[in-house]
Formats: sequence, structure tokens, C-alpha cells
Amino acid sequence: MKKLVKFLIFIFVGLLFFIFLFLVFVSSQRSSAKIEAVGRGTLNGALTLDQNWTPSLRDKMNHISFGSRLLPYSWFLHLELPESQSLFREDQHLEKLGFIPAQASLHNPDALAIGLAIDQQQEGQADEPWLGLTCAACHSAELRYQGQRIYIDGAPAKIDFQAFENTLLRSLSALLEDEEKFQRFVKGTAVSDANNLRLAVQARETFLTARASMNKTAVAYGHGRLDAFGQIFNAVSVEALGIEGNARSPNAPVDFPVLWDASHLDVVQWNGSASNVEPGPLGQNVTTALAVYGSIELQNQSGLGYDSSVRLATLGEIQSNYYLLTSPQWPQDILGEINPEKAARGEAIYRANCLSCHTLVDNSDAYRKIKTTLVPQSQVGTDPLMASNFVEAESQTGILEGRKMLAGLAGEKFSETARSFDIVVHAASGVMAKKPVTTLLAVLKEWQDQYPTASGPLAKNYKARPLNGLWASAPYLHNGSVPTLFHLLSSPQDRPQVFYIGNLDFDPRYFGLQLSELRAQSVSEFDTRLPGNSNTGHEFGVHLSDADKWDLIEYIKTL
Repeated sequence: MKKLVKFLIFIFVGLLFFIFLFLVFVSSQRSSAKIEAVGRGTLNGALTLDQNWTPSLRDKMNHISFGSRLLPYSWFLHLELPESQSLFREDQHLEKLGFIPAQASLHNPDALAIGLAIDQQQEGQADEPWLGLTCAACHSAELRYQGQRIYIDGAPAKIDFQAFENTLLRSLSALLEDEEKFQRFVKGTAVSDANNLRLAVQARETFLTARASMNKTAVAYGHGRLDAFGQIFNAVSVEALGIEGNARSPNAPVDFPVLWDASHLDVVQWNGSASNVEPGPLGQNVTTALAVYGSIELQNQSGLGYDSSVRLATLGEIQSNYYLLTSPQWPQDILGEINPEKAARGEAIYRANCLSCHTLVDNSDAYRKIKTTLVPQSQVGTDPLMASNFVEAESQTGILEGRKMLAGLAGEKFSETARSFDIVVHAASGVMAKKPVTTLLAVLKEWQDQYPTASGPLAKNYKARPLNGLWASAPYLHNGSVPTLFHLLSSPQDRPQVFYIGNLDFDPRYFGLQLSELRAQSVSEFDTRLPGNSNTGHEFGVHLSDADKWDLIEYIKTL
């Protein structure tokens, strides 16, 4: 039997190798394709820009499920807020949390906010549809200027992830504490057995309570930020492994990164820790699905790999569609015309001061390959917490001790403790190994030629990404600690110590968020003096004269 298993593994690996050679050949035959203009449009009254997505593709990407399962779908439709009879899902409430309302459509029949998705039953499942999140929840944004709303695909969202989770948990608790509220819930969901429903609500409340406890932080994320790595590490090493002692506070939130060009880069993530050479992209997207309410059965392994809720085929489709996405061009008719003379001077300044790290991108090349620059944290001087947490996180391996790191098939065996990153890699590779044919088809769906990356020890680096579409991605630095580009070009002591995030109003002069002393319900305070929030570092360009800074900003508008 063991010989048969080894033979089948050999055949599978050989098949993958030959497919890889075929893909390399196909890639070498490609010409430099040009992207056709899609044109502007509207989405719920907001202007959409030409980013190479059709309206139908945008609708699908805004509501496609990759296996995130937060609540049964009927629960979410009828769940009330804790202090009132208003529904949790109502636009007025979700807008305060940073979500963007949406109208009913083919892929969104109940007019859920952008980024919310229906997860239908998969083969072999008998339960009802669930509600989950999808990529657009964290990677789509709306900006406003003089009454005009602009919707941007792949831009950093402004959702308050912690407030969303906490309010959801309080809403479930209120169901169990308020009998009238619970009876309305029973009626709305049309459940025949109220007692079983109560038990199910209690079970989900217990799950979310445990998740809130393990992901508790001393400093709130606020709008537009999330410690994705910290939450991924906890989802696998604590939830999936069942080891509470592995919990580590995910206390290094980062700004949601832009997704245009992400699948063209050689490495992704703010610290450049993930290679874009296949099957790397599929693996890292599996970890995202697991962190955002996906499930994996590490405890009850049956056969090769691990059962999970992750939709591998959908992840392949999502990755391939983001490969199409281009950065948004500065809308001169709305935000103001670009001065060509200033921009020309700014280009020379950019090439002398910025180009060595922030490469230029040709949006018209459909198969563009982009090599990023990884800068040691000690050199760039920005907040070190995210880079340090990633490298230093370790966990007890529990039931994984003795298993090989890559899906139990290859790599070194786990000892009693391991890097949390390695445990996550094991889980992701196990999810893919469970469904080898689906995995292979997903890789084929999303495969693109990339610059290779050198493998080596994890380092405390930050990635310098291309700056095309920078105007649509404020605030700046990896942790979102600087509200405008002008302030980023200023000395750290001249950058705002406290400002508010969640504000959608754009400042075209200072190139970023409009600063306001007024605090509204839909924004949160960002105090740069708190741990993980430092706005120091990246002093490149600080030495420039004010005139040169304005010229540089004018040029960056053209990217």
C-alpha cells in the first residue's frame, strides 16, 4: 500500500512538473498585450473609473464567496442590533462601520453591502447558505470631493473590522438575553425548531467570543486597518489546533494594501514575505480565507490533506480577475487638471529620489511583470511592530508534531514548537493537497509568468511598491499613519500626531485625506504615539524644497 501511495505521489508531482514546463513555454510565446479601455460608469451613484473591469465583473468580484462562513445567511438577514429593532445589515449601520452600500444585482440579490457574500452549499454539505466576507470588503473604496463620489476597485477599504466583529457579537448576545428580540428572529428566519436555533446561536456566540478574546488588542485598529498576519496566525495555531496558549495579540495593524498590480509583483504583503510564483498566490489566498471565518479540520485528518470550507476554484478565479485590474488614473475633470510643466520637473525629481525603490509601471501592458524593492526596517525607519511580529511569532505544534511541513509530504518534520508562519504554510498546503485536481485547475486558472524570488530566511523588511494610483490609497506608510503625501514628504515631527480615519473626503492639494478637527460617528481617532501607530521613518524627500515637493506631487498624479 505504501508503495502505491508513493507511486501515485510520484505521478502527481511529475504531472505538475510537465504542466509547469508547458506553462513556461506558453508564457515565452506571449507578446506584450495591450489593455483595451473599459470606460467610466456608475455604481450606486458613485463614478467608477476605467480599471479594466466591466460592470458585470465588478458585481461578481464584489460578492463572490471564497469559503468565508460567518453566520447562516438567514440569520444575517434578520439579525437586529443590540439596542434596537433595526437590522444589523441596514446600510445606515454598515456605512458607519465603513462598508459601501450596494443595490440588488445578479450576484447580490438581497442588496448586501459590498464585500459581503453568500456561501452556498458545497458538494457533500447539507447545511443552509452562509454569509461571509470576500476580498472587496477590504479592497474597495469610495472617495468624495465637492459632492462627487468616486468608487475605486482594489483600493484600501475603510471598514472598522474590530467594531464589525464586536457589534455582531453583541447582537447575538442580545438575541439570547431578550426574548421578544429572539421571537422576532425566529419568525424572520422561519425556523421550525426554536430550541435548536437558540442552541445554534449560543454555539456561534461562544465561537465569536473566543475569537474576540484571542484577537484582543490594547490599541484599536480603527477604520481601514487590520493585523491580517496576526489574525491568520491565531486562526490556525489557536482555533484550528485548539491550543489557547498559542494566542498572540494581533497588535500590528496595517493599512489594507491596494490590489491593482498585486498579482503582477514578484512578492506581496507589506513585508514582501509571499512569493507570487505559483502555487504561492493560491496558498496565500487560502490563508486569507481561513482567517476571514473559513474553517479547517486539523484535528480530524482523514487521508491526505485537510478538509476545509475554502473554495479553491473560486480563489483561482479571483486571482486571475485581479490580474486584469489596473490602477485608477487621476480624474482631472473632478480633482483638478495636472500642470504639465510642474509634472515634468517632478518627473526628474522622482527619477533622482524615488525610482530606485518605487519602480514605474506600464498599465497598458497586460502581462507586465514588476520587481519590487525590499527595504530593511532598520533602513526605512518606519514602525517595526508588523515586521517583528511576523518574524518572531512561534507556536506549540500540538498534533502537528512529527508531521512534515508541506502538507505532511515534504519538508522538515515539526518539533514541539515552530514558527507560526510555518504552521500556517502547513495548513494551507494541506487544504490544497486535500483536493489535488481542484488545486491544479486553480493554479492553471491563475498562473502567470513572474520574476523569481530568492528563498531565504525571513527578514524584517518592508516592501516599496510602485506608486501608480497612489492618490487613491491614502493614508500612507504600511500602518496608515500619515494622512497625506505632503506630510509624508515632511519631517516626522511635522506630521500630524492625531487625525481621524474613515473620512472619505479627499484633499487634492495635499494629496490625501482631508484633515478635520470634527469627529463624526463614522471615523476613528488615529494616535501616532500609540504602539504600532508610529509615523516616523521614510524620510526620503524630506530634504527637498517646498517647490520641489509640489512638483513631485504633481508628477505622482500622472502615475
